[in-house]
Amino acid sequence: IRFSVEEGEYVAIMGESGAGKSTLLNIIATLETATGGQIALNNQDLSKLKEKEKAAFRRQHLGFVFQNFNLLDTFNNRDNIFLPLVLNKVSHKEMEKRLEPLAKELEIEQLLDRYPYEISGGQKQRVAAARALITNPDLLLADEPTGALDYKTSKEILKLIETVNEKYGNTIIMVTHNDAIKDMATRVVRLKDGMIRSNVINEKRVHAENLEW
Repeated sequence: IRFSVEEGEYVAIMGESGAGKSTLLNIIATLETATGGQIALNNQDLSKLKEKEKAAFRRQHLGFVFQNFNLLDTFNNRDNIFLPLVLNKVSHKEMEKRLEPLAKELEIEQLLDRYPYEISGGQKQRVAAARALITNPDLLLADEPTGALDYKTSKEILKLIETVNEKYGNTIIMVTHNDAIKDMATRVVRLKDGMIRSNVINEKRVHAENLEW
């Protein structure tokens, strides 16, 4: 596999089960180590990072949205969102400053003092998105973020992520089976048997001359 993602792009990785989508995402996230080749973010070779450096790198540069939300039921939603900032030793004042506009944009202002087990799947994913975005990550990684949601809620979450990309310019790589993504992402990369079979720009969202890979 060989491709690059430009700042501000929204790239969807698609393909059948077993094609290598989640493995690729885990390698980009430094959660798994490739047996060969190179993954670089901002010209930094991620394969050369030591384990402690990888953990710090993930906190400082990456945001994650998972299929199963990965929220802690012992924390309320506000504290779940704040968790990566706590690990980065950000002040409480700065946390609140970052959360206010984000909560409004994601429509979760009324959910912050509730707990994950008290809200719906779609609401959990909005809280998870806030947790991923509050660090202002260089790269947002989403692994089947609509896989546990119904059709209507899935469309809402995909539209939300599209809005985040358009409004704030976050660079996004998403692994998904959801065909609705084809009209939302700026590019769709299809994998089959661990290889890229197609790499197609969405002309509705971006002009070809603005991208290079």
